[in-house]
Amino acid sequence: MATSDALSRLRYRLLPDRLFGELLTKSWIDNVIPALALVVTILVMTWIIPGYFSVGNLTDLARQVSEFGLIALALTIVILSGGIDLSVGSMFALCVLAALVSMNVAGLPVGVALIATLATGLVCGLLNGVLIGYLRLRAFITTLVTLVIYRALYDIIFPRLASAIVGSMPVSPTWDLIGFGTFYGLPVSFAIFAVIALGAHIVLSRLRPGWRLRAVGGARRSAYNAGINVKLTVCLAYVASGLLTAIAAFLFSARLGSTGADTGIGLEISVLTAVVLGGVSLGGGRGSVGNAVIGSIL
Repeated sequence: MATSDALSRLRYRLLPDRLFGELLTKSWIDNVIPALALVVTILVMTWIIPGYFSVGNLTDLARQVSEFGLIALALTIVILSGGIDLSVGSMFALCVLAALVSMNVAGLPVGVALIATLATGLVCGLLNGVLIGYLRLRAFITTLVTLVIYRALYDIIFPRLASAIVGSMPVSPTWDLIGFGTFYGLPVSFAIFAVIALGAHIVLSRLRPGWRLRAVGGARRSAYNAGINVKLTVCLAYVASGLLTAIAAFLFSARLGSTGADTGIGLEISVLTAVVLGGVSLGGGRGSVGNAVIGSIL
């Protein structure tokens, strides 16, 4: 009887629906599934595209991933706080415009151009943060409106400066290094992305600001009752989003040296898709930097 009961329990535990049900409840499954999808994608690309693993192709992909990945990190931070930012595409375009006007038109030093780009992202992110965090407006509607506002500003300013941006190229070794240089074989932009991603991982998983961010995204009322400043935490999440988007725009500007009327259009959808594919929960509170990076590569 004991042997029969043991076999019945074993058979019950090994049933496919039971087995997969238990697997899906594991905490590590959120990282394993996107990682497996990434491996399969790389294998398929290697089989379909000749020379996929060539040095030139990997270098170009690394530069693109660094820019896209920074925006994915920005959106991940906002989603972890329980919000969403649909304005990252228009914000990115404005920051690209700020960088190129500073370098190509005004001829400012690279450091000053970086400050101008970061200031643009900071102002855009702060506006979103104040409206959503302190005035408690709906994140979806608010960022949809700011998307339109930022895009309108870009469409007004860009045509007036387009010829000046395209007609001049800055002579700056530092600017060229950021756009095309390498650091121990890695593109400089990818090295910058790796350092920022590592720092974001430490903050989100090991330090109190990250714990508070997850607490606010997971259960805002409980976080408030625990003494967390919910309004400030939400506001800072959008500020961080603006700054990371600005850095991505700066790297993009250094690589291409120009912009167009369609810059940033549809970028928010692409980034949101990548973040979700990477395993970040739209419900807030669940996700990691690793999820954002995997989704960006996918």
